[in-house]
Amino acid sequence: MMKTDMQILKKGAGRVASSLLLIGIIIASIFPFLYMFLMSFKSTINAHDLDFSLEKLSLMQYQKIFSMDHFGRYIFNSVFVAAAGVILTVGVCSLAGYAFAKMDFKGNDKIFLFLVMTMVVPSEVIIIPLFLITKGLGWLNTYRALILPLPTAFGVFIMRQAILDVPQDLIDAAKIDGCGNLKIFFKVVLPLVKSSMLALSIFTFVGAWNNFLWPLVASTKTEMKTLPLALSMMKTQFNTDVGLTMACAVINFLPPFIFYVFIQGRFKEGMTLSGMKG
Repeated sequence: MMKTDMQILKKGAGRVASSLLLIGIIIASIFPFLYMFLMSFKSTINAHDLDFSLEKLSLMQYQKIFSMDHFGRYIFNSVFVAAAGVILTVGVCSLAGYAFAKMDFKGNDKIFLFLVMTMVVPSEVIIIPLFLITKGLGWLNTYRALILPLPTAFGVFIMRQAILDVPQDLIDAAKIDGCGNLKIFFKVVLPLVKSSMLALSIFTFVGAWNNFLWPLVASTKTEMKTLPLALSMMKTQFNTDVGLTMACAVINFLPPFIFYVFIQGRFKEGMTLSGMKG
């Protein structure tokens, strides 16, 4: 009995220690966001000013941002580019991943290997060639210039690895029933890789929303700039106001966060469906 009691006490102590550790990690993770949010209601040049009394909090910083010229246009540009980028990336990468995973054609492995090798090349290296191509096509200051470069080899890699796990027996059975490749792709493959598609959607939306360097190069007209560009320009128009910087960070952070929260439930459903496919 004594040994049993000691084992129970040890297990209980271990659970308490694990819970305390997890709580500590959660607090450490949440604190930067809480600091960013609270500081956005202040006007101060001191980043260590932690006096959050009500008389020192105001909406002044947000009023500056929302009163900025063309603010609505900047929001629309960012949302449109990110949403269109998600649709294009998921569509292109899913089709390419299906081709590389389930279709037998000459040079399949070599082409995929070459595609994967491009992932080691930093995106900054291709900025100049991409700019020259875009300029030659007359696409500067257009949505095409901002959206079309978004699909990457990383997305193709994710979708190929997910589609490789789709049982070949299901595809063979669909072929026996007279289904073509496109019908198999839409009716059999996509429902089984929903979680990977949603994960790719999240990565793409966040990357497109936070993209700074390429929109800076491809958008020289004010009406084509995205929100991160506009917020960076605004911060240079005033003194080093920590509150303004944090307010810009909050506004830039919220859309990807809302998108993630919205898609999280569907992501779990996709994970459940993927786990049942075997």
